[in-house]
Amino acid sequence: MKWLLTLYCITAACMAPAQTLHDVYVGAQLYNTPFDGMQVNNIVIYFRKDGSFNDQLNTTNWRTAVTGSYVIKNNVVKLSFKNGQEPLTYQLAPNGNLLSMAGIKHTLHKVKKISSLTAATYEKRSGSSRGGMGTGLPTVGAFSSSSLYFDGKGNFAFNKSGIVGVGADDAAGKYENETKTSGKYKLGDGEIIFTFKDGRVSRHSFFYSPPNEEDLILVDGEFYFRAEAAAAETAVAETIVAETASAERKHDGLPSAAELMSRLRSRYGGEHIDKITTLKETATITGNMEAVSITDVLNNKIRLEIRQGGQLLMVKQLEGDSGWQWIKGKRSPLLQRDREELQLSVYQGILGLHKKLNNYFMKGTVDRSGSDYMISFYKGDRKLVYLIGSDYSLKGNAYSVTEAPNMSVYKNFNTSHGITYPSVTESSDGKNKLVVTTTAIEFNPVLSADSWKAP
Repeated sequence: MKWLLTLYCITAACMAPAQTLHDVYVGAQLYNTPFDGMQVNNIVIYFRKDGSFNDQLNTTNWRTAVTGSYVIKNNVVKLSFKNGQEPLTYQLAPNGNLLSMAGIKHTLHKVKKISSLTAATYEKRSGSSRGGMGTGLPTVGAFSSSSLYFDGKGNFAFNKSGIVGVGADDAAGKYENETKTSGKYKLGDGEIIFTFKDGRVSRHSFFYSPPNEEDLILVDGEFYFRAEAAAAETAVAETIVAETASAERKHDGLPSAAELMSRLRSRYGGEHIDKITTLKETATITGNMEAVSITDVLNNKIRLEIRQGGQLLMVKQLEGDSGWQWIKGKRSPLLQRDREELQLSVYQGILGLHKKLNNYFMKGTVDRSGSDYMISFYKGDRKLVYLIGSDYSLKGNAYSVTEAPNMSVYKNFNTSHGITYPSVTESSDGKNKLVVTTTAIEFNPVLSADSWKAP
């Protein structure tokens, strides 16, 4: 019995997580809500054995810079920040991951130092969420992409492009593209050294996560994910913008707003869309979230519910020009921004083609967007945009309530009850990217008083 006890103690000691950390951890935390500007916060933390950490890996002194300290007690890691930011707490799991203990759950994983790379392209992308049929589910604003290509033999190519969507001015959009540069790269101890063809040399912090984990590289603390369909996505992104300054717009030979509406209605459901009186849509959102939206078109009522792991986190409800929100047991009036975003949601996507709702569209201004069309119209003082393909397909929507515009790209269309709608919406605000995937949709469900009750 004594030996068994000794063996148990040794085994337990060997398996117990260390009480200090000496690794770089990364993860993504979804915060806020779709109608408060739901965002993805990419977290990067470099822990040191001395109990200090640095969450800013984009500085030349990232190895020694200290932005906070941490302590581990009973496998709980508590982070305190020097700038006064609210402390964070994580559970140190047996596999070495850090599991959040407050707010919307997320996990931090270790990334690795490496000495070689296989040939691959990595992309940094961005976006926040709005989407679905324009029913109050999470919609998009500016889109940006930077890509790094490694040939696995010491050569690299870098390309940066940016798209700015609808803003406060009258420009329908802007597309900026920076020419690709290339040169040699060398991997070192947690860093990468780029030597450009013109002789310039730059050093950056560099870590790696393999395909069976996050499948990314970390450069200066920025996330670059392995690209799979970069060319197709870039083509879609390029059509979402227009190199159309107001003075350069050409109206000759353009279809009218009425013709565009007729073409869209014919393609996506026509009179079947007009028969929608109520709508219920369920979707998943990047970050292991679920959204349920219900809309009463005739009575101008919209409700959005957000859950995670089956637990209700938030409800927002609009009734005419007023409404309320419920967040973690507390109810309060809707902010003006929330009201406006909910009100604008029904004038976008397929639902915006409804005869009861398309009056504003019919008064819009049509412009060219490359080979496609862009129609802009106003609901009050808020500008909305439809991007329509040259084949009269619906490619996306954009609008702006705050300074940051929001833009949506629609993909994977399905048909039900004679109505064709996008099942995937990719959304962006210029910093982050979220994907909303419709998992169920009900046309004209019966909505009772219980459907609109507060939790």
